[in-house]
Amino acid sequence: MLIGFATKSDFILATAGEELGFAGLTAVFLLYALLVERGYRAGLALRDPFGRLLAVGLASIVALQVFVIAGGVTGLIPLTGMAMPFLAQGGSSVVTNWAIVALLIRVSDSARRQASLT
Repeated sequence: MLIGFATKSDFILATAGEELGFAGLTAVFLLYALLVERGYRAGLALRDPFGRLLAVGLASIVALQVFVIAGGVTGLIPLTGMAMPFLAQGGSSVVTNWAIVALLIRVSDSARRQASLT
C-alpha cells in the first residue's frame, strides 16, 4: 500500500484503485451504478408519487456522492470532504448509507407488490 494516508481521507477511491487495479475499480463503479439503477427502476415502477420521489431522490444521493468523490480524486472538481459510500471510514456516513439502502429495498418491495397485484 503506497498511499497509506488515503485510507482515512477523501482519497479512499485512489487507494481502492491502487489495491484492486482498473478491473476492480470498474467493478466497484458498476456496483454503484447497479444500486442507483435499481433505485431509479423501483421509483419508476411505483404509482405512489411520494414513493417515486423518495426512491429517485435516494438513488440520486448515492449517485451524487460517488460522482463528487470520483471527480475530486481525479481532479475534475474540488474535494468536498464527503465520504465515499460504503468504502470510507466513518460512523454516521456508513449508517446513513445503509439506511438509504434499507429504504430503497423497502420501496423496491412495495413496487414489486404493486406490480404483482395488477
